[in-house]
Amino acid sequence: MQVLLALTPILLTLALLLTRLPAWVAPAAGGVLAAALAPTVFGVDPGVLAAEVGRGVPTVVEILAIIAGGITLSRVMEHSGAHARLALWLSAGNGPTLATALLMVHGIIPFLETVTGFGVSLIVGVPLLLGLGFTAFRSALLAVLALTIGPWGSMAPGTLMGARLYDLDFQAVGVTAALFNLPASLVAGAATVLLLRGAQGMRGDGEPARTVPWLAVGLLSGAAQWALILGANLSVGTAPAGAVGTFVLTVAWLLVIRRGRLTPGPGRDVVPYVTLMAGTVLGTTVEDALGLTGVLSVVGTPALWSFVAVGAGVALLGLGPHARRTVPGEAARLWVGTAIPNALYVAFGLTLSAGGVSQALAGALSGMGPAYLAAIPVIGAFSGFVTASNTGAMALMGPLQMDTGAALGVPPTWTNGLHNAAAGWGIIAGPARIQVAHAMAVGAQTPEMPGWAVSRRALLAVLLPAMVVGIALMSLLGLAVLPRV
Repeated sequence: MQVLLALTPILLTLALLLTRLPAWVAPAAGGVLAAALAPTVFGVDPGVLAAEVGRGVPTVVEILAIIAGGITLSRVMEHSGAHARLALWLSAGNGPTLATALLMVHGIIPFLETVTGFGVSLIVGVPLLLGLGFTAFRSALLAVLALTIGPWGSMAPGTLMGARLYDLDFQAVGVTAALFNLPASLVAGAATVLLLRGAQGMRGDGEPARTVPWLAVGLLSGAAQWALILGANLSVGTAPAGAVGTFVLTVAWLLVIRRGRLTPGPGRDVVPYVTLMAGTVLGTTVEDALGLTGVLSVVGTPALWSFVAVGAGVALLGLGPHARRTVPGEAARLWVGTAIPNALYVAFGLTLSAGGVSQALAGALSGMGPAYLAAIPVIGAFSGFVTASNTGAMALMGPLQMDTGAALGVPPTWTNGLHNAAAGWGIIAGPARIQVAHAMAVGAQTPEMPGWAVSRRALLAVLLPAMVVGIALMSLLGLAVLPRV
């Protein structure tokens, strides 16, 4: 009975997600129900529950600030015309082709996610895809599919935490996560091609291009992303591995699209994004090197550097008086619709963990025996789906996964890596990321746009099967390579 009751907050959240209610209702309702079950069903003292959830408040505040900075930067880039000019440079004038789509899905957007995290890359990526000429629905969908690098988002704090839970080697955990991340990269490439069948980039000489050769290109791009990130984990370490791998692939795709020439460059239009990326990387490096804590640790958060980037954009991009008056109001409206639901999902995940819900589910899972090995990615994806964070997913289910795996003879490093990769891919179908992508794309929707109109339900209808296929492949890969001692 306890297991069934433990499922009710999650089922309620999923049910409300499919309704037309405001986006914040689903996580709020699920969190309230989980909080009510904690003392009445699972015997958790309300004071203990409040204290545990309270420890997550700094994370929630940081998420709110990061999204605020990212949204404001996006509006500055849009109103200054920088997005349109960058899109023209990225596409070399070719418009919405498969090559530009794969550049965004395997290169630019995941690179942005590695240096920001929390889905801020969607706030940048969706407008860029719209500027390339993709429809609102395709822009939102491609941007979410691009989140193939969950274990390395925001310079891999979830992966680091997972290593510390069991006193494991950080780099070894990163390597196993990279190994198991292959299905995510491949599915993203294949889904991109299938999504764009019949679009401009799938046509040649007036006739539809053949799908199979383009599928091979999409899979090759995904395999290249996987190999580069795995190689970077082995050579330069785990924290910067996602950024290094996706940066190299971005340059490779740009050379293809621009026929071997990267010049003339984008000029000052790219300075705000370079400021955000370089500042975050430098700030994180300084924070780690000096062991900064408390207020001083702000130097390493993307929240600080996103607002520094806003300042750079306002100063360099010629934002007019009307745009300067418009941007704050637009950013505030988008922030309310985007950041608050995200914060509520984080709080929901904290309540599930602190309120005894996850422990009840763990007890049921421990009786599965060897069949549990195939379920590791399923559980990882579920935790990522619910918490919208690799860090949250590791906190929620990481100890359970490693303990149960160890009891079945699987070294914790391997269980950790498989859980981490699956959690990252499970996030793509989660309501938090869908909400961000929808909020950024819905304003561009027009009646004349071909294909599906962008909506949360339509995005879920495509992203959920893509997530399921990737997790099924991770299960098969895990069964094939997980060592047993």
